[in-house]
Amino acid sequence: MHRVGIDWADEKHDVCILAPDGRILSEFEIAHDWQGFQKLKAALTPLEPFQVNLERPNGLLVDWMVGLGWQVYVTPPRIVAHRRPRRSKNDRGDAFLLAHLRHLDDEDSRPLVIHSPLVEELKHLTRGYNQLKKHQMRITNQLTHVLKQYYPTAIGLFAKLQSPIALTFLEAFPTPQAAQALSREALADFLHRQKYRYPKRIQGIYHQLQLPIPPARIAAGYAAHAQALIAVLKSLNQQLALLKRQITTILNKHPEGTWWQQFPGVGVMLAAEFLAHFGDNREQFPSAEVLQATAGTVPIVRRSGKQLTVEFRKACSHSLRDATMNFAKNSIRTSGWAASYYRDQLARGHKPSRAHRALANRWLKIVWTLWQRRENYDEAVHIANRSRRGLSEQVA
Repeated sequence: MHRVGIDWADEKHDVCILAPDGRILSEFEIAHDWQGFQKLKAALTPLEPFQVNLERPNGLLVDWMVGLGWQVYVTPPRIVAHRRPRRSKNDRGDAFLLAHLRHLDDEDSRPLVIHSPLVEELKHLTRGYNQLKKHQMRITNQLTHVLKQYYPTAIGLFAKLQSPIALTFLEAFPTPQAAQALSREALADFLHRQKYRYPKRIQGIYHQLQLPIPPARIAAGYAAHAQALIAVLKSLNQQLALLKRQITTILNKHPEGTWWQQFPGVGVMLAAEFLAHFGDNREQFPSAEVLQATAGTVPIVRRSGKQLTVEFRKACSHSLRDATMNFAKNSIRTSGWAASYYRDQLARGHKPSRAHRALANRWLKIVWTLWQRRENYDEAVHIANRSRRGLSEQVA
């Protein structure tokens, strides 16, 4: 069988084709456009069957090859980096290396796992949502910095500076002088019209606005900067709300959407994150250990003679780790055994971050087992199983 390696780049891709005996048959470049894809198709169609190996599992080229029914394999970039004979990177050399790894049937070169269209759409939606959330946090930090320069009393008036009520207030009262001119009754009326749900806090907000602050020398420039950032944040909030509705719709359409929402502490957005990462093809994670390593909840253990070192796992899916850690933290409030497990970790002297990670690791084992068996989670069954192993559980 012929093996093909493709080194991915933004505008062009290097291709290397190996004969069944490992000889290089051809090396060439293709553009990242329709003509380039057709050039690749013309070169490979006469060689069928063949296998294509590259470093990424997504993108327009990958989608196009999957649509043609080609056998696509993926080798992670870190594996390719470790397999290079030299430290220097060369696109043509990487294309050959990718083809050569398939020729050797390297165990780290694995078939591309295909999921349903709903899962693929959910992946893109959740990825976009998370990127916008990060952008929202960056703009919020910028707004906080600007307010500190001329309007520090506005910070902390509401639970979140990026919330609609906080942004609307700053639009209506863009300077500390405008806010201090408000009477308590006028402030209460404004917040009532904005459907503010915490009337008991109004007196505290009014008191904070009346605190004296030294005037900024050039407040007008700061105020204009703040208003520009507020407009960006309001737009981001609208797009985040739209994406959240779309994510909820896709999650509810998927046959396993409800299944993911059954776990304690998992709401709609976390369920969508998990479904996007796990997918609906059980080959995605052939074992719980692979899942735990991918999520970065297990450390790296290195043994050399009598020396043993345990290191924090940095190379992992950071988005999956974040979702799993949030799941673990939420579960402590709603799951008796999870709260007990977390307290036990703290009693052993572990820091909260380490205890949360241990709990997340335990949850992944449970979720993976149920996911593979397509079974529902039952807290009582899990506590009984742990009890039979001699592990006491205290229901919180």
